[in-house]
Amino acid sequence: MPARRSRWKPWKLYLLGTIMTALLLVLGIPLLILKNPQILFWKTPPEGPKIQLQQKDGNISDIPMEEYLVGVLSGEMSPLDPPEALKAMAVAARGYAWYHALKGDPICTTVHCQVWLSPEERQERWGLKTPLYTWRIEQAVKATQGQFLLYHSQVIDATYHAACGGHTESAADVWGADIPYLQSVSCPEKPVVKEARFTAEELDAKFGTTLAAMSPKDRAKALQVADKTAGGRVKTIRIGQTDLEGTKFRSLLGLASTDLQMEWEKNQLRIQTRGYGHAVGLCQTGDITMAEEGKSYEEILAHYYPETELKKMY
Repeated sequence: MPARRSRWKPWKLYLLGTIMTALLLVLGIPLLILKNPQILFWKTPPEGPKIQLQQKDGNISDIPMEEYLVGVLSGEMSPLDPPEALKAMAVAARGYAWYHALKGDPICTTVHCQVWLSPEERQERWGLKTPLYTWRIEQAVKATQGQFLLYHSQVIDATYHAACGGHTESAADVWGADIPYLQSVSCPEKPVVKEARFTAEELDAKFGTTLAAMSPKDRAKALQVADKTAGGRVKTIRIGQTDLEGTKFRSLLGLASTDLQMEWEKNQLRIQTRGYGHAVGLCQTGDITMAEEGKSYEEILAHYYPETELKKMY
């Protein structure tokens, strides 16, 4: 009985091998990039990768990362802040920018992204001190050139805020996503307390309630804190029969933070808040305080972003 001849011709085997190799390249390289971000910065020049910056007039321009960071630190910090605080902020801002740049969306120049000041805006703000102040900020950026915080070899979303009131918040409590490197930690800042007042009529207009028509006793029951986060901030506000997220309550009333206390005084609701911002990640006021206490920028970053690794990528 003659031997069975193989159905696979040499040219078929070659074609199959070529197809398999192509598939491995198409599928494998993206996976390799995800697992090893160093590849993303392969042959990146010293000034860093380009960032798409959306200006206030809507125009989009490409700007090198390190140059972009000088504008961010100018808008987010003071050039008179301690050098280690500026360095910590440079690393956080670099990571935030790259994390969001990977999504393909332009980065704006306002508080919705990161405040960025153009050279002209810096000149207008600082006047004759512009060269000195710019130099101080450039030194912080240069000292941390190409450095990112990584978690499991991935560049982190290094969120930050102005002031936490003495304790940062976890991403889980604020945004509903448990992120290991965005946990609640203590903060050495001295809390800034602000006060806001609203009449019952103003609150009715905001929330569609009938607080103005209630007795003081019923009014107090109709608006109260229903739940708090592990960090002590308001997680849920109960308004009548409706539960409202603390972040939404803060936004609707334009409050500084969700670290608040409420008290009715006749027909007015007095609200005291501590800190400013969402309180997740690095606290800028705490960053400055830690630097003044002699902490290095590496120690500051390790405190606010636990379980991360600081690594130079270009």
